[in-house]
Amino acid sequence: MSKKILIPEPEDNLKFIDIHCHLPFPRPKNDQLPSDQEQYKNFFRLGGQYLITSTINIDTLNLTLSFIKEGYKNFGFTCGWAPQTVTYTSKDNYETEWKKWIYYILNHTEDFLAIGEIGLDFHHAKTLEKRNRQIHVLKQIIEITKDFDKPYVLHVRNAAEHEFDLKNPKHRFNKKDGANKEILKILKEFNISPKKILWHCFSGPEDYGRTLPNQGFIISVPSSAYGFNRWRKVSENTPLGSIVTETDSYYQHPYKRGPINVPSNVRYAIAALAYSHNVSQKLVSKRTVENAIKFFNLEIEN
Repeated sequence: MSKKILIPEPEDNLKFIDIHCHLPFPRPKNDQLPSDQEQYKNFFRLGGQYLITSTINIDTLNLTLSFIKEGYKNFGFTCGWAPQTVTYTSKDNYETEWKKWIYYILNHTEDFLAIGEIGLDFHHAKTLEKRNRQIHVLKQIIEITKDFDKPYVLHVRNAAEHEFDLKNPKHRFNKKDGANKEILKILKEFNISPKKILWHCFSGPEDYGRTLPNQGFIISVPSSAYGFNRWRKVSENTPLGSIVTETDSYYQHPYKRGPINVPSNVRYAIAALAYSHNVSQKLVSKRTVENAIKFFNLEIEN
């Protein structure tokens, strides 16, 4: 843990929604995680109300479509083309996979809850060329989907100081909020309402935890906020009415590192928020569930 602060464990009988996990997903090597089916069952056994998984490319989309065929209720997905996909997909495969993804979203808009995750990641794209490539693709996606009447789930990661592009030292991306500012510029360019935008796994900078909700954006707090102060601190000034919870599993474990997280650990995000906002866990549970239902227009089956 980055800072030894004693935060109460999640209480029993909480209700919760994980608005962003990766289940199913290609399994980490030598992992000891429960099966996808067990993770799903444990989530609802412990108080889960709805589970939302995020696809990031055509492969994870196909995995998710196969999983859904098994008939899991209160389980939905967002359909995304993540910035990491833009950066790391091989040139030989990119055009083919991109066309398949575009075909799917154009012809199956009723299947998914939102467009995402999409966005900018200046950690994985470290050069000006690669960052501009992510921006180009993001604009393509918004242009294609802006009339879908679907919300968006954003992946936004700024470059750390050691990740600034030294070949272009004065470029606007070389700032602690370079990706944030670029995203806001793009959303304004396409006239996308902040009320349709969720910042998944919000990582700051801290002042954005206050200014984004003031504009109408929704912020998602990960389970890692429980054990890592830097994840908790960026949302401590965000009103509960603008917050939802997630795990981003397999990653973002509450107090460990590595691909070992599971959706039921979203309870730890609730515990972290109760601590940072000095309110009860039950209140955080109630508000974050309500916020998720409203944002994604969820229908929960009994």
